Amino acid sequence: MGQSVLGIFMALVGMSIEILVGPSFMRDISPSLVTEFTRFSEFAASANCQGNHNGSSTGSSVYCDSGYCNTLHKSSTQIIDGFEEIKPGGTTGYLALDKTNKYIVLTFRGTVSAENRNADLDFQQVDVSTICDGCKVHHGFWAASEGAMNVLLPKVEETLRANPDYSIILTGHSLGGALATLGAVTLRNSGHTVDLYSFGAPSVGNKAFAEFITKSTAGKNYRITHTNDEVPKVLFRSSRRRPLDSLVPEYSQSSPEYWITSPNGVSATRSTIQVIEGVNNEAGNLGTTEVTMEPHGWYMGDMSVCAQTWKDWE
Repeated sequence: MGQSVLGIFMALVGMSIEILVGPSFMRDISPSLVTEFTRFSEFAASANCQGNHNGSSTGSSVYCDSGYCNTLHKSSTQIIDGFEEIKPGGTTGYLALDKTNKYIVLTFRGTVSAENRNADLDFQQVDVSTICDGCKVHHGFWAASEGAMNVLLPKVEETLRANPDYSIILTGHSLGGALATLGAVTLRNSGHTVDLYSFGAPSVGNKAFAEFITKSTAGKNYRITHTNDEVPKVLFRSSRRRPLDSLVPEYSQSSPEYWITSPNGVSATRSTIQVIEGVNNEAGNLGTTEVTMEPHGWYMGDMSVCAQTWKDWE
């Protein structure tokens, strides 16, 4: 999800709008949670590295360019399976163990390929009322997730059987965050407890679906945004702004949101992460008006790992 979407919406979404602001909650974030945000943002960034998802990745440690991923590198990691260009949607990423912290981590890459961009732009919705009453989700994301999870669900379950005391984590940045969200739904519906860490993820469905995600008790949800990053709000805004609302179906964002308020280049801390409670609460990222992609490349650190970054999505 990147500048291909902005090319469609930039002119109209960028107009000033009336902001309906709900309350934010300065709930204390523990130092350990800040560390986990950093850890999984580094897993997400590392999905850009081809060495983590090509044919030779299995059995190796998770790779990250020198100077990046300092938290991740402190752990003993092992890639169980790398996957590339699963159709439809070109879904790419890797399944790995964090042996130090006893995590099974399924990581999805963001938008890099033409197939990824096509999935981003396929924003009409499909009915998923078999999952939750009245729920509809982004067709491109859903098709890509279904194709990927048909392959990955058995591998995650096999890995869990071999490591029964490990916790399942799903993570990703941008498009990867959307796929992680839908993948978490699939795993939870299969009886697993899954913690979800998404970074700069776009909306994946309508309000009923956002409420379904919010109310899930089969794991914790951490939807992390950064200042006025455009990606988490573009579908939300477009579905509420004339004349785009005639083209874009209603999209919502789940709760809670963990809104990083520190600028690019500055490490986020407990004092610069606000907890925004409530579906579609505009006290955080959704209430920002500037149209910019600059914050999208910085989540707990620089996401520009292995040169495949949000800057390349033009």
